[in-house]
Amino acid sequence: MISLVLLAGLLLCQPVYLAALDKTIYGSDGRLDFFQVTDPVQRRVMDSAVSLFKSPPSLVCDGEYCRFGGWILGTEARRMCPGERFFTQKTAAFCSGTLIAPDLVLTAGHCMEAAGEEAGRCFLTKFIFGHSIAVDGDQPGLIRVSEIYSCKGKVLFAFGEGRDYAVLRLDRPVTGHKPAQVDFSPARAGTEIFTIGGPYGLPLKVLGGGVIRSVDAARGVMYTNLDSSGGNSGGGVFSAVTGKVVGLHVASADPDLVEVPLPANHGLPATDRRVIEGKCKTAAAFSAGGGYGKKAVLVPAVQGLQALLGGGASVGADTGLKNFDFSADPELVLEMEANLR
Repeated sequence: MISLVLLAGLLLCQPVYLAALDKTIYGSDGRLDFFQVTDPVQRRVMDSAVSLFKSPPSLVCDGEYCRFGGWILGTEARRMCPGERFFTQKTAAFCSGTLIAPDLVLTAGHCMEAAGEEAGRCFLTKFIFGHSIAVDGDQPGLIRVSEIYSCKGKVLFAFGEGRDYAVLRLDRPVTGHKPAQVDFSPARAGTEIFTIGGPYGLPLKVLGGGVIRSVDAARGVMYTNLDSSGGNSGGGVFSAVTGKVVGLHVASADPDLVEVPLPANHGLPATDRRVIEGKCKTAAAFSAGGGYGKKAVLVPAVQGLQALLGGGASVGADTGLKNFDFSADPELVLEMEANLR
């Protein structure tokens, strides 16, 4: 039985928790599967994006291939409304990242930190390239082991006191994917941007049509109107003009889902909880300039990154480094259990 004190704490934290998991749409929906992308700048860099995986429900390997597990976005546990975009796609990854050197990935610090794990999530994570829908109608199912990389160690890391970033060294140089270029010049409000990542852990999307709303250089962050979500955490924020990385998505400042009456033509079975309760969840909608926006870490705020990419820093493996462990993902299990209550 959960204590009243703990329950109260969870309720107080709920808006922040939901903001980390769900999605918000500003203006028109800017999320595109890879096969839908026509912008040449976006197409040039989208291959640098990577999905972060762990645990048996997300990834099961046998021989030369690994199979994606996970649940579809439209599962009863998530209570999403029928008709939501990507309703039938699987949610399997837990964060996103960007290849910025042959063996270096930039992501969010909170993607690499978990309570009770001294070495963090580095040694539990698999970095998978190609988790996307490149052809209309395809669904990612199998992926070659050659597209899957392990984490050798944390090179740069910060999570706390307003900082949230990680640069990780992979177990080997990445082949078949070109690293994105990084822009260390000061970011400016009004700059057109896009991000690449997997909202809700879905196959990678390009989220375009965004702008930098404001820049807080002293705190090393900027606020945007990108249609991003928790699974986008760690994904690179790119200049729409140059295609260079100017930041990385880390959080939402807005509530993201709203509960609405279940549509009459829902097509769900009578036993589905959404039918029983007569309601479901849909993405919160704001005007392009509405809400508080999404938070991203500025590239210059990643301490040591410029020196690292210039060859001025190195690191060994984490002390807790071990082979990939197919242990259950406790956060994913807790999320599903909470949604089923």
